[in-house]
Amino acid sequence: MEVPGKKRDPDLDKGSADATVYCQPCEEGGKHVVAEGFCQTCEEYMCASCIEYHKRLKISRNHVLLSKDKMPSFYPFTKQSAIADTDYCNNHPKEMIKFYCPTHGELGCGECVVLDHRSCKVDYIADVAKEFVTGNEFKELEPSIKRAEDILSGSISNVNDLFGDVKDQSKVQMDKLRKFRAEINAYLDRREKELLDNIEKVKTEDENLLTALKTDCELMKTGLEAIWTEMTSGVVSTNQQYVAARRGQKELRGIYDEMEKITGRMKARKYRFTKDADTEGLLRSKMGLGTLYVAGEFRNKIFDPSTVTWKNEADIHVRAPHDKATCFISGLALLSPGLFLLSDFHNNCVKLVDVTIRNVTSRLELPCWPWDVCALPDDQAAVTLSENNIVQLLSTNRGQLSRGREIKVSYECRGIAYYNNRLFVSCISNPRIEVMTLDGHIIRTFQTVAGRQLFEHPYYLTVSASTPPTLYVSDYSAPTVLQLSLDGNVLQEYSDKKLQYPQSVEEVGPGQLIVCENISHNLMLLTERNGKMAEILGHKDGLANPFSVSLCPHTRTLLVGMYGNDILKVFSAN
Repeated sequence: MEVPGKKRDPDLDKGSADATVYCQPCEEGGKHVVAEGFCQTCEEYMCASCIEYHKRLKISRNHVLLSKDKMPSFYPFTKQSAIADTDYCNNHPKEMIKFYCPTHGELGCGECVVLDHRSCKVDYIADVAKEFVTGNEFKELEPSIKRAEDILSGSISNVNDLFGDVKDQSKVQMDKLRKFRAEINAYLDRREKELLDNIEKVKTEDENLLTALKTDCELMKTGLEAIWTEMTSGVVSTNQQYVAARRGQKELRGIYDEMEKITGRMKARKYRFTKDADTEGLLRSKMGLGTLYVAGEFRNKIFDPSTVTWKNEADIHVRAPHDKATCFISGLALLSPGLFLLSDFHNNCVKLVDVTIRNVTSRLELPCWPWDVCALPDDQAAVTLSENNIVQLLSTNRGQLSRGREIKVSYECRGIAYYNNRLFVSCISNPRIEVMTLDGHIIRTFQTVAGRQLFEHPYYLTVSASTPPTLYVSDYSAPTVLQLSLDGNVLQEYSDKKLQYPQSVEEVGPGQLIVCENISHNLMLLTERNGKMAEILGHKDGLANPFSVSLCPHTRTLLVGMYGNDILKVFSAN
């Protein structure tokens, strides 16, 4: 009875004495050769030829080899059969990928581990693949991939728009040039050709650059699709899914690096034809007809909060007839393009505001004062009710607010965010972050690291869908903005001299967040890449004690809610 490689035939457990063990290296090559020995170092059965070859190799000549009469009839601890369905190693093409090094983010075979990761704590794929593929880290790749696809789709659309601008511009300027040329004599034919060639050269160069940019975006998007297809294929093993996911993580980092460069490449030169005054009276001038002036660029259509200027639009009055006090807009959340949900702390209610008609369209009374709000899937939303220690679920169906289930949370809950079927809720009494399911089951709590209290007063939080996703928490008393991994590890701590009492924190772009500062009356833009903060709007722009902020990227509109104020400040990006 065969025992292929290190697998044990089920009949061995039934008492069968006839067990043939085969050479594992040969078996990986598709051959069945009876094993003549066993390498204790490699934990592999080998035929006579493989044993001789094993002795000659420098890397394996000192391995412990057992003859056929001394080799084990069954070796239960080896796992080649569980690894054999991964890919071959890039550095050692004849070896299978068996390990992953979390320190370096590298996949490799046994030789890679010995040569390059000897001091690292590596994962054995057969041990961790199944748990990884069924776990949150694997699932969290999907929104990151989809986010990158959306960004690249937007980049491709912007490239197409620039193509039109380049072609329209060239037509207008060529027509202008030809009309002027018709007014002068044939001598200028030569000069006309020179200028047309210059225009064509600039146009061709810009089109070539844009074509290359569009191709790069399409290739990256195709690569993302391939990663996701390989990760979610139903016909491959979990080990292959693991390898695909780990390879995808590395490729994603490279893609995000390339995407950061797209903004700088998303450009085309502006030029215009101008008449040369001397040409009208001096046809023999060497500068006859005119010159081609190339300067400036078309506006970058990718929304980058760090490069735009904000225009102050008309305020939106949000005080409703049933309100008894001056509004305090403590929370804001975007539900759909142009439609925002806000919490009015002083009037114990939540409201829907439609920016397009600049009006409150729905108001819902609550049993106590609300603090923060967030959007949920399927026309749902949530609001924290600190006095009652609950998260109140809301329905926003057909533009009308109604109350749903209640979720019991810890005392003095404040900030709330939603990500990947999880609610993240901050509490300022016994400061903590609670991560829970939508039915209120607490999965984990972030409170201390190495015995040190993480927060003082975590008023607001948000989840950034970067790679990997991270949690940002504004600590009112610290005063800092903390960046945490979704398992509670502190990644970065951000502070600035203008950040005295941070409030709402809102993601507005990849690795970019806006933080409300209510004492300094400003909005700070936090850039994750370099950890710097910069004021983008302040008291001079009409801000007074800003507490909440939300961005609609579709309309490029920024809303700011303030303490003790009946208006929402509205800014549009130029």
